[in-house]
Amino acid sequence: MMEPTGPVLLFDEDGRLFILSDPALASELIDTADEFFEGYDGHGHPLRAHGAPGSVELALITKEVHEERVRKRVERYYSVFAARHPTRVPPQKADLSAFIEAVAADFVEE
Repeated sequence: MMEPTGPVLLFDEDGRLFILSDPALASELIDTADEFFEGYDGHGHPLRAHGAPGSVELALITKEVHEERVRKRVERYYSVFAARHPTRVPPQKADLSAFIEAVAADFVEE
């Protein structure tokens, strides 16, 4: 079984973005699995949250990469929520893993 790789892009129901540099630290950002809405690992695999409150872990839903979905979610975040970002344009990387890394490095906390 493949383990999620970092950085992890997490989105809430409104489309806000949160960055988790190490998937093993999920319980530091997510209190309960019910709080989790949508997330992707450093390769674009969709994730699910599981575990008891205070011990939440992330796992791959599928080995399939959801590149288009990741890019659309990030684009929406930049256009709606990244008001303080100077360009409001996501990083322009063709490789998905490089794109996710660049988003994590470029993240502006709102």
